[in-house]
Amino acid sequence: MEQAVLSGPTMVLLVKDIEKSVSFYKDLGFKYELIGGPDVQHVHMTRDKVTFILHQAINLEEVRPFSSVEGGLYFDAFCYADVRLLLEEFSSKGIKIVRGPDLNDSFSEFTIQDTDGYRIAFGG
Repeated sequence: MEQAVLSGPTMVLLVKDIEKSVSFYKDLGFKYELIGGPDVQHVHMTRDKVTFILHQAINLEEVRPFSSVEGGLYFDAFCYADVRLLLEEFSSKGIKIVRGPDLNDSFSEFTIQDTDGYRIAFGG
């Protein structure tokens, strides 16, 4: 039996200020798409094969990145990329690096943080 091909994954990020979040991800080169109707509306921010679904929080105190909790990892999302090329791109745009960069021949990585504290690591 043939298996279906999966793509993604797509992560939902609960955000405090949708406009600020959209602006941040646009600065990273993500494209904006408004999805849904009047009852359930959110934003897709997509770059290449990575999509983040941004959803406006009703209760702002509920925005709590996994990386901020005790025992959480140092990132909320991990994306594979050409690290050196992406680091050069982000540095030229003034995107703040909060961890790394750790550059070597076997695996390189760096982490940024968005306006809500979500930490996104890029490695490859």
